[in-house]
Amino acid sequence: MPALWLGNACTEHMVDRMDLLTEEDCRALLFTMKRLAWLLRDGDALVVPRPLPQSFLQHVARHTGLDTSSIHLVSPDVGLLTQDRLHSDEVLEPLRGIVTPEWEFRPYIHDRGSVTFAQALGLRTAGSPGFLTEGGAELLNSKVVFRALAAGAGFSVPAGMPCRTINDLTHSVTRLLSRAASVIVKRDRAVSGHGNFVITTDKDLEVTGALSTYHLTDPRNLDEVVAAAGLTSSHAPLGEVVVEEFHPGCRSVYVEVLCPEDGTEPTLVNSGQLRVGQDPPVLAGLELPLTSIPERSWREFSEESLRMARLMQRLGYTGLANIDAVVSPAGELWFNEVNARMGGSTHLHSIAETLVGPDWSDTHTLLSRFNVVAPPLRTLLKELEANALAWDPERRRGVVIASDDTDVSGTVEYVVLAPSRDQGAALEAKLEHILADARRRPGHA
Repeated sequence: MPALWLGNACTEHMVDRMDLLTEEDCRALLFTMKRLAWLLRDGDALVVPRPLPQSFLQHVARHTGLDTSSIHLVSPDVGLLTQDRLHSDEVLEPLRGIVTPEWEFRPYIHDRGSVTFAQALGLRTAGSPGFLTEGGAELLNSKVVFRALAAGAGFSVPAGMPCRTINDLTHSVTRLLSRAASVIVKRDRAVSGHGNFVITTDKDLEVTGALSTYHLTDPRNLDEVVAAAGLTSSHAPLGEVVVEEFHPGCRSVYVEVLCPEDGTEPTLVNSGQLRVGQDPPVLAGLELPLTSIPERSWREFSEESLRMARLMQRLGYTGLANIDAVVSPAGELWFNEVNARMGGSTHLHSIAETLVGPDWSDTHTLLSRFNVVAPPLRTLLKELEANALAWDPERRRGVVIASDDTDVSGTVEYVVLAPSRDQGAALEAKLEHILADARRRPGHA
C-alpha cells in the first residue's frame, strides 16, 4: 500500500520554546524534510511545510525511478507544520480524497501531534497507540529522561546531572570542574549542537559539538554560565539543561536501529561518525559506515545499542531510532542520547541502498555534508556531469544531491559514494574545489 509521509521535524511537543525559532531555523528544518523525497515510492503522499523544487524531485527520480506524476505533495507554504496547520482544511482536504485506512503512516517523529493527525485521516499508527498518545516517543527524545533511563538500566553515560534550577546548575558545574577541566551544557530539546555550550578552565581546549565556549579563570564565577543556561532559582523557562563532563578528542558516533512492530529482535540498520564543521564546530554531515573506532569499542557500542533498542521496544516504541555516543581515543564509550525518530542517516542509507544495493556498506563509503553553498541545482548538476563527478552506475561511484535549498538559502546537502574512503575523499576534494570556483564567479551571492 502507499504511504503518507509527514515532514514534522519540529513540533510543539519536541521544542521547549517554538516562539524562539528564527526564520533561519525554519529553513534548516525544511532542508531536513526535503530529504524525505529519497524515501518516496510511486503513489505515496508527502506533507511538508513548503513545496519541493521540481528540479530536485527530478534529480531524485532520475536515480530512484520515481514517477513524480504519481506523487501527492501537500504543502501549506508555512515555516513549520504546527498542529493548527496540520488540522487545517488546506492540508486535510487534499489528503481525504486519496488516503484510505489501509495506507501506511510514516511521520518523521511519532509525537502526539502526528497521532492526532493520523486519527483525523483514519490512519493506524504503528506500535503501541497508548505509548504514542501519552507522548512516549517524545519522552525518549528528551536528554533529561534518557539519562535517567540509561543510568537506571546500567548504560555508560558521562558523569553529570540534569538541571532545572540555578542551584542544580551551580552544584553540578562546580562538582564536575573539581574533577575535570571541562563540562558541556546541553539544552534538553535541541539538535546538532544548537543549544550546547562548553565551560572550561583549559585555555587551549578545542571544542566540537557546541556553539560557544566559556573560559573560566575562576570556576566560582558562573554568572555568564547561569545566564546562558536560561534557568532561574525555581524553574527552567527555556527548558531544562543537562550538564555533563566533557571529554576532549572523542569521536561522536551513532547507530540507527529498527524496533520491529511485531516484537521481533531489533536490528542495526546503519552506523556512522558525525562530521563537524569549522565555523561553527557543530554537526555538518555524516560518514558511513562506522570504521574509525577500535573493534572492541564497536562490539560494545553495537551490543549495548541493541540492548537499548530492546528497552525502547518493551516500553512500546517501534520504528527507527538513532542512538548516539562518544568514544575516547583510548576506546572508552559513553552514551549521550537517543533520537526516537527518523534520523540524519535514514535518507543516506536509502540513497546508498538505491544506488549500490542492500549490502552497500560491505563495499562502499558514504560521505555527506550539508549547508554547503552552491550554485542553482541545474547548474550544479551540469558541473558534476562536466567534471565526471555525477553518480556513475558502471563505476559505482560519484555524487548525488540529498537536499536542495539553492532557490532560497543557496545551499545543498551532497552525498559522495565510493568503493573506498580514499576514493570518496578524493571525489569530495574535487567537488569542494568546483564549488569554491563557483563561489568566486561574478554574480554569485
